[in-house]
Amino acid sequence: MSFQPSHCPYPACPAHSKPPFLWRRKGSYRRRCDGRVVPRFLCLTCRRSFSAQAFRLDYRLQRPGLCAQVFRLLVAKVTLRQAARTLGCGRGTVEHRLRLLGAHCREFHHEQLRRVAAAGGLRGVFQLDELETFEGDRRLAPVSVPVLIESKSFFVLHANTAPLPARGNLCASDRKRKAAREAREGVRKSGSAEAVQRCWERLAAAAAPGEMVEVATDCKSQYRRQLAATFGTRLLHYRAHSSEPRVPGSLLFPINLTLAMLRDGVSRLVRRNWGASKKRERLELHQWIWIGYRNYVRGRTNRSKGLTPAMKLGVLGEPLSVVALLRERVFPAAA
Repeated sequence: MSFQPSHCPYPACPAHSKPPFLWRRKGSYRRRCDGRVVPRFLCLTCRRSFSAQAFRLDYRLQRPGLCAQVFRLLVAKVTLRQAARTLGCGRGTVEHRLRLLGAHCREFHHEQLRRVAAAGGLRGVFQLDELETFEGDRRLAPVSVPVLIESKSFFVLHANTAPLPARGNLCASDRKRKAAREAREGVRKSGSAEAVQRCWERLAAAAAPGEMVEVATDCKSQYRRQLAATFGTRLLHYRAHSSEPRVPGSLLFPINLTLAMLRDGVSRLVRRNWGASKKRERLELHQWIWIGYRNYVRGRTNRSKGLTPAMKLGVLGEPLSVVALLRERVFPAAA
């Protein structure tokens, strides 16, 4: 009964995002699925009642314990079908949790970045590189996945996905399939530049204002142009050729290690496997789950299991368990 709501959970209510929020208690009820006693409240602005459960991620879920179980499987290179078999549920249930958990981890991460930016911003050396995969067809539908991290903490600042044009040097059967695909969906164009620019914009919003921004990338000319346009004279840009050995001590080793861990943890990104993503949007949700795990739950290294990347960078003061990360909903409109 100690829970106190911070705002009205109904988006249409003025008290959802603007103070003051006036409320009073209105009894409680016991949940059938787990036996918890949940307090109820009345919003004195819109006169609608709600419970403390409305602020939890497992709101209206019949099997709330599945959230943490699905989360752990999806960051352990398990496919959706195999997760459903392991948990004894339908694949549709796992797909629903993928959408729910991916959106939650994304909003949770963005909320942490907003809070840190308001407190003075992030400092460090930031690195970006692009991982390449595909959606549905390896030759005709490649996908770029730009990932931006802070190098010393391995904190993943941002990641998204973008389409790439079909590969060249196609055989006759692939050219025929490409023509049919283009007649149906249009010519596939590259979205890499826009996706990378969103990473730079996220960095610009989170970096400490008025200070130099240090960025390390490979020698792709697109990066140099975008960084100069985004940061101007605040930029310190370090570059290394992509052909240089990817060994400890090299300039881009942190981002290369992060991309390798991302491929190892997300079933959709494992090379030459049946779990490849059929839709780019699902891949983006899946990788946000991994980002939530990597930043806030998993230790920075195996030798420092109690020190997460978020702690190393000063974003959070303590590690989160999977249950703690998935406990409360994030309300973007109320942020």
